[in-house]
Amino acid sequence: MKRFSKLINVRKTGFALSFLVLGGCSALGSGPGAEVPPGSAAAVVIEPGADRRLPPYEFSDADARLLEEVQLGCFNYLWNHCSPNTGMVYDRTSADLVSVAGVGFQLSAIPVGVERGWITREQGHARAAQIMRSLLAEPGNRVHGLFFHFLDDHARPHPEAYEHVVSTIDSALLFAGVITASEYFGGDVRTYGDELLAGADWRAFLATDAGHQAYTGFVSLGWRADDPKDPTKLGSLLSATLADAGDEHRLVAFLGVCAPNPEHRLSPDAYYGLRRSLGTHPKAGVHVWLPYSGALFTAFFAHCWIDYAHLGTDNPGAHGHPARARVNWWENSRRIVNLHRAKCAENPEGFKTLGPDAWGLSACDGPGSYLVGQLKPTPVAMPDARADWDVPPASHINTDPVWHGGILAPYAAGSSVVFEPEAAVRALRHYRSLKWADGSSLLWEDPASGGWGFFDSYTLDTDSGEPWVAEDRVAIDQGPLVLLIENARSGHVWDMFMTHPAIRAGLGRLDLVRDGD
Repeated sequence: MKRFSKLINVRKTGFALSFLVLGGCSALGSGPGAEVPPGSAAAVVIEPGADRRLPPYEFSDADARLLEEVQLGCFNYLWNHCSPNTGMVYDRTSADLVSVAGVGFQLSAIPVGVERGWITREQGHARAAQIMRSLLAEPGNRVHGLFFHFLDDHARPHPEAYEHVVSTIDSALLFAGVITASEYFGGDVRTYGDELLAGADWRAFLATDAGHQAYTGFVSLGWRADDPKDPTKLGSLLSATLADAGDEHRLVAFLGVCAPNPEHRLSPDAYYGLRRSLGTHPKAGVHVWLPYSGALFTAFFAHCWIDYAHLGTDNPGAHGHPARARVNWWENSRRIVNLHRAKCAENPEGFKTLGPDAWGLSACDGPGSYLVGQLKPTPVAMPDARADWDVPPASHINTDPVWHGGILAPYAAGSSVVFEPEAAVRALRHYRSLKWADGSSLLWEDPASGGWGFFDSYTLDTDSGEPWVAEDRVAIDQGPLVLLIENARSGHVWDMFMTHPAIRAGLGRLDLVRDGD
């Protein structure tokens, strides 16, 4: 536990004022120094005539088998490495604590397990109900209806967590899973889910005094307890706010707009008012990017549930934000994926680990610590942008890559299958092919015999010359592989999430229409 506790403060949710921006390749240019015209109606769109296939895709029999094996390995972890008391998946192999974010992925993966025949519907229903009952039964695990990040075996705030924080991002990931399971199973699971959703007061987490007017009115990163021994009594909102259109931050705002209780609901301004800034790369094009983190997971977490592939291009100007560029968020993430592919193929540091089929720097385990590899584009000048208001101040923007010795996590490229299916499958085959000197698999344990598929991360670049492989699996890395592969194959997770009544109502408030609805 001591080793794990040291890692909690550098997990993925540590990106406060994350930041994202957009622009269309042909209109804005793709080279350094490209500018957005004043008063721009710039957009990241799928350009006319572009050869874009949208998911779900048709895969060859061999590729479909590989993808199903990867999904099954991740599902084995999410189904079997769980608290016997609550049914909730443990955050990682070596820990006895639960991340509510991991539970969100778990709840969404359970219906996938039923549909793929890995468990029965009765088993899935029972587990989902057990998890939701456990969350509801312990009122001390939440504040204003949002949850502490780390829980123990009794669904209480974990006493040995690094800090006792109610996390808006991790709660959003949990609620996305609650919505998915509720829509799939119905019955008592829907009843429990409705109670959880109704209790979530997103408005209580709006910053009213963030120390700077530009950040007032955005959702705080969370709420910290004053006394860890009595965590729900006294505390305050964190000063960091989710002011930029990062992937997780859009999910938070989206769910806030979809809140079924009008008194707890955020206005569409919370979603469309998120700052959007522009970056570019010659092999990726102009896109919205997150100056506070260039980790690849920031391009796909929300896509586990929100069907951006079939929502088209949004329009912030229609909601009072004409300086915010219009974006097709599926296309935007596809461009970020291709930036990662290109930079890892260029491999300027000459890492043995990286190459055309070994790419995607993201948050993952590293030797002795949790690491966040990052790759970023060249910023695009935005003449009308006001620092702090429309984009972060220049002093906050750092485009230097963070290679961390070339450490890769298979989930990063694998989850990108929903954007670039052929490239992602090639990467997964590459990871499966890696061997130790004795010929045994470096990263893979066979799911057919109960194995959990890929280990979390690895590198071939070590002082000893021997590969390094993480000992653990991590729930929030296993989870997106199950869900995004499923969306690439069938769109089933999207169908469950997007048809929930709360989500359909929220789409109407945001003036978003899903293809076919």
